Amino acid sequence: MKLHGLALLLAASMPMAAHAHDFPTADRVEYVLECMVAHQSKQEYLYKCSCTIDQIAQEMNYDEFVESSTALRHQGLSGPRGAEFRDPGAGKAMATKYKALQDKARKACYVP
Repeated sequence: MKLHGLALLLAASMPMAAHAHDFPTADRVEYVLECMVAHQSKQEYLYKCSCTIDQIAQEMNYDEFVESSTALRHQGLSGPRGAEFRDPGAGKAMATKYKALQDKARKACYVP
């Protein structure tokens, strides 16, 4: 009986583990659209940009993605509002990590 319960528990937890690094569809679409716009909205980038976000999703969970992509996006803020993202510390480290991961994903998916 205990073995049956353990097998049932294991089977129930497997789908959760398979989707541990899944991102919401809306966020994937937003990433792909932004990527496509950066490349003259060419159709071929639909696939390349989708590949890129899939590669990123394999390397980090959604919360890490949100935090690190936000840190990178806001490094250009001027004044004290942007200091947290520009100055050495956790924000800058997250942005640097995300930029490296994004560059790796783009290279793997042939996005210049």
